[in-house]
Amino acid sequence: MRPRYVWFALLPFAVFAYLAALGYEPAPAAPTGTILFVAVGGLALAAAFAVRAGTWLAIPVSLAVLALVPHLGDLGLGPHFLTFGAVVHALAFACVGGIVLIALEYAVRNRERATESVSRRALLASLAVGIGHLLAVALVAEAAGDGVSGIAAELFAAQPVEYAMLAFAVIGLVALGAVPALLFARWGLRLPAVVVAVGFTLATLRTWRYVQETVHLGASPSPMIAYAVLWFVPLALALVVGGLEYRRLHGRSKRGAAPN
Repeated sequence: MRPRYVWFALLPFAVFAYLAALGYEPAPAAPTGTILFVAVGGLALAAAFAVRAGTWLAIPVSLAVLALVPHLGDLGLGPHFLTFGAVVHALAFACVGGIVLIALEYAVRNRERATESVSRRALLASLAVGIGHLLAVALVAEAAGDGVSGIAAELFAAQPVEYAMLAFAVIGLVALGAVPALLFARWGLRLPAVVVAVGFTLATLRTWRYVQETVHLGASPSPMIAYAVLWFVPLALALVVGGLEYRRLHGRSKRGAAPN
């Protein structure tokens, strides 16, 4: 990475300094501080790659969101957002959303390149993988007692926000399965699929354990529902890992093609 992009590495330190200036007491060595450092560092890494690729619009939007998150308590959203722990979690989700937003902008700007040399059959296969991922999540959630049957029973009695959340989860789960498949078909990247597979497996195991522990309690929702709603977290991680793998492979091919 060229020196002019190294300043992105200072973003986590800038966020800590910003929080301290607002009156919070950030502790980088504490677990919450580590979460914040890793999340902001991931966003900084994605932003550095984005600038190099000519993708810049999502970066100021993400930075503006980061600047506004600590002021959520001032907007009357409750005292919960006045604690450092709550702000850290909100900032972490904002960073994840920023990574996904950067990736979406890159995909839109380079849509022809992204699908170049990918056959129609590969695109349909990637979509089929995404739909299969959605169905697998739905089956596990159904087995945990809070799946599609309950949604179907109350489909016409739901509130508008519930329809929006359902659409958000469905589209996201399809994308979470389809994007790694497309990255493999286009560039031969394997790590994004590994990230999603590990995430789904962990969510399934936690859901099975949850069902065993709450079988007599009737508690809901299961961990798989959290996986379905927070799909953008593993997607962002898969994109970051995929970017690193692409850079490693791309750098290797360039070095192999360089004259001696």
